[in-house]
Amino acid sequence: MFRTIRSVAAALGLALLAAPAAADPFVKCVQGQLAGLGFDPGPANGALSQATLHAWTSMRQSQAAAKAGHLANLPALTQKTAIHWCRELPALKSGLEKHLPSAAPAQILADTPNAEKGVRQAYARTLRFMEKEYGIVLAGNIGIAAAGNTKTVQTYVRRLLSRMSKARFNPDAAIASHCNKPFGVAGAAYLKFMYICWDNPHQADKAWLKRSRKWLGAMMAHEYMHLVQAELGGARSEGFNGAAVRRRMGPSWMVEGGAELVAARFGKKALRLRAPGLSELRDASLQSKQSLRAMRAPRTVRTEGDYDYSHFAVHILTRIHGEDALFGFWRLLSTGKSWDHAFQEAFGTGLDAFEAQVMELRKTPGAARAYIAQMRRRNA
Repeated sequence: MFRTIRSVAAALGLALLAAPAAADPFVKCVQGQLAGLGFDPGPANGALSQATLHAWTSMRQSQAAAKAGHLANLPALTQKTAIHWCRELPALKSGLEKHLPSAAPAQILADTPNAEKGVRQAYARTLRFMEKEYGIVLAGNIGIAAAGNTKTVQTYVRRLLSRMSKARFNPDAAIASHCNKPFGVAGAAYLKFMYICWDNPHQADKAWLKRSRKWLGAMMAHEYMHLVQAELGGARSEGFNGAAVRRRMGPSWMVEGGAELVAARFGKKALRLRAPGLSELRDASLQSKQSLRAMRAPRTVRTEGDYDYSHFAVHILTRIHGEDALFGFWRLLSTGKSWDHAFQEAFGTGLDAFEAQVMELRKTPGAARAYIAQMRRRNA
């Protein structure tokens, strides 16, 4: 059993200075999609012009009765919200997905050909799984750095940053804190990229590639879910503003528990691994000495017990309300709702009340299963 350190660095409140881009890729995406739908947005130059806004308004009026999918709940088109329209407009017409920035290959930097091959395979399996299982295709393109040496990971991440952002940010210290330990493997996701490192500085051979399939796939699914959370919640559009990013990500136990749940389902569906059951998660969660409320803040989900406790709580939510409600929570955050209001709307209960309920359920074996059955009957 490999040991992983899992985190979403986007939620850590890292202070960055970002310069606005001259042409927004998501505005350009929407412009291409509007044109594909028969509405003239003007030049597809990434600038949110009056012509683009007029085309968007006309499109909205034509779709008012249809209320297609998530389009009905999206906020008005702005430069910040263009990423959501870019992601959701392909629901209206086949072929519009070609305008997504994510339609381009992910930028992957790895230290050996076999490492790159393993990362690409894990990434491709994760994309197929997320689209088939949840109907989610990210709008934004991402970068991935992967290596068995900390300094190499640092170099690759700086290179990705120089290509993908004008933000002045040195991630070396954060990378070293994850990778300079004999723990096996580690990964972290930022707003636009992720990195994966392992404690093997030697060249990855074919045997390594075969051994890495399961752990690399599970790690990829976990970190990719963090990128999904950041995009659905609107954190990616906040320009690396630490406080704004935290508001858009939600409580840390939901961030990490959601990623654990998706990774477990991916492991079961794509890798034929056994997913932990409710009672197993409950038992493992007892190793955590924290409350869920205490694990709302960034960097508070640290130990394996904390991750299991977070997974246990999210597992209960999805057993009652379905996994679509989980993704719905981050979609609600993108509209500017507070954590409390988004949680109430997505799950029909208050955030405080649920956290307290889970703490009680954890005390008694079988209590969570009985609670889930009771809530299902009530909702039916």
